[in-house]
Amino acid sequence: MSEQKVALGSKKLLTEPLSIFVLVAVVIFGYNAWSGNSDASDAVAASDADVVVIDDATVAMLQENFTWLEGRRPTEAETQTLISQWIDEEVLFREALAQQMHLSDSKMRAHLIEKVRMLWAGSPAPVDEADLLDFYMENMEQYYTEPTLSFTQVYFEELPPDAAGVLSSLQAGETVEGDAFWLGKNLNSYSESILRSSFGGEFYEELKAAPVDQWLGPLESARGFHYARVTHKGEPELMPYQAVRERLDQDWADFHRRQNVSARTETIKERFTIVMGAGGG
Repeated sequence: MSEQKVALGSKKLLTEPLSIFVLVAVVIFGYNAWSGNSDASDAVAASDADVVVIDDATVAMLQENFTWLEGRRPTEAETQTLISQWIDEEVLFREALAQQMHLSDSKMRAHLIEKVRMLWAGSPAPVDEADLLDFYMENMEQYYTEPTLSFTQVYFEELPPDAAGVLSSLQAGETVEGDAFWLGKNLNSYSESILRSSFGGEFYEELKAAPVDQWLGPLESARGFHYARVTHKGEPELMPYQAVRERLDQDWADFHRRQNVSARTETIKERFTIVMGAGGG
């Protein structure tokens, strides 16, 4: 190669924004390593955290993001602005880590954890029918319908003055008129999840434990006061394979994603020493 070509190559290298940033980083790194008062290894370790290197991949990523948003490639000046902004953000990010904000901010911590889980989960390969059927057979307990309850009710927006008397009248077979309720007087085959969300967990548990064909109450919910008589309790039933075929596809993929995350987590945990605090066992 001729001296002229070398000179031209050197000039181009020194005028490229990326080359300038890398060169500055190398100079800073070398200076920190040379001028430190501690031994060389300590100087290198300390300077690693203070050096921000802008590599080709980072610049390409910045330019691609700009192109996607603006519909055109950035100019040279715009590229330098993007790089400058990236450096500012990188410095702020490292300062946030240095101040351990990711440990004190629960939302940030949760976001980072979920991000790693997504990266590790991957995308399982499509499953064939035989493997999916095996998965169904091995996890049948997950594919039962919810228990259901059917009951008749008398509803009051406010607790009636003679609450015990209302119950006695109903138990004696008398007709008692209450207030109108948005779901009506007779609720047939309502699932556990719907009853819990509509009336509350305590209401559901009392109905679930109640004998069939016996009035009880008043039971309080967020909507008011209810006297109820359970007429039928539906037991969970296994859903046929074909009825849950689409759900099985998603469940199988989710299962293998969890396995991927769990395996990677166990591998990473080997790098750590787990110390339980006082009272941690």
